Amino acid sequence: MILRLSVLLLSILFNFTGIAQVQVTLQHDGLDRTFKYVTPSGWTNSSSLPVVFLLHALTQDGDQVMGVTQFDALAESNNFILVYPDGINGAWNANMNVSVSQADDLGFLEKVIDYVQLNLNSDPSRQYLCGMSNGGFISYKLACESRHCFAAIASVSGTMSDTVNLNCLPSNRPHILHMHGTADGVVSYFGSPTTGISVDQLTEKWRSYLGCDPTPVFSAMPNPNLLDLSYPEKYTYTNCDLGSLELIKIIGGGHQWPGIITIWGGLGTINMDFYSPQIIWDFFNGKTCQTTDISEIDSIETETILLRTDLMGREINENTKGIQLIHYTNGETRKVFVD
Repeated sequence: MILRLSVLLLSILFNFTGIAQVQVTLQHDGLDRTFKYVTPSGWTNSSSLPVVFLLHALTQDGDQVMGVTQFDALAESNNFILVYPDGINGAWNANMNVSVSQADDLGFLEKVIDYVQLNLNSDPSRQYLCGMSNGGFISYKLACESRHCFAAIASVSGTMSDTVNLNCLPSNRPHILHMHGTADGVVSYFGSPTTGISVDQLTEKWRSYLGCDPTPVFSAMPNPNLLDLSYPEKYTYTNCDLGSLELIKIIGGGHQWPGIITIWGGLGTINMDFYSPQIIWDFFNGKTCQTTDISEIDSIETETILLRTDLMGREINENTKGIQLIHYTNGETRKVFVD
């Protein structure tokens, strides 16, 4: 299906670093939807750069989360593309326990990714999701349900709704970094009927998907700021079959971006012992998308393949992009992703 894209270049702004900022409007589900992207000063059409999709919290928009985090400076200094979409009325539909939106945000964000790959020649093997609160919830929904492959995701104070948790069937295994305060009064670290599963349930789910050892390795993090009444701990899951899983547990931390003092960030205690956007980029940097190699499966088991279908049961060919279900003569079905 041909995407109907209406690109509105409201402004191309150049600051002292030479970063270009562009706003785009595209139509999805009968609505005009918007997002902005930033390209570093060294970007050209022949570049194939990594891309970070930065997803805002509830009541915010893309401009606010970019302004709070200053991810644009990291994009310039580390040579990656930054994309920050807008939810409708400041919300993402991540199938939250308490409904905040009915929009088809999964479809919208997939169109945004398609646009970036097509028009900015981004590297599809180095796509990263980063979200805070409601933005973290939609990041996990994308990881579970999107036809796109993400190399890594990072969530700050956002877990998974009960619905997404129950229906999660990821087609790839992204590296996962989760940050959460134990005193978060908005999205409880311990889970709740209104927000969804606990952080422990979340990490156990992804530990199982990634095939990591059950008990994480604890390591203390620096606590240089003694006045913020909180401190971080790091838990790293080891010996994963694919991907990696890390938890930064902020003892006493609130619903905030660690390391950023701002009235737009969230609610509660702000831990100031580290700058979370830098930690997130350091986690992302160099990681690539991990999918089942469909050509490898074909070379080993070509004679046993009965047919290939999409998720709707429609027969497709081996070059069809997206999620494929490969049905074998022995009754086995394998799900793979073709990009």
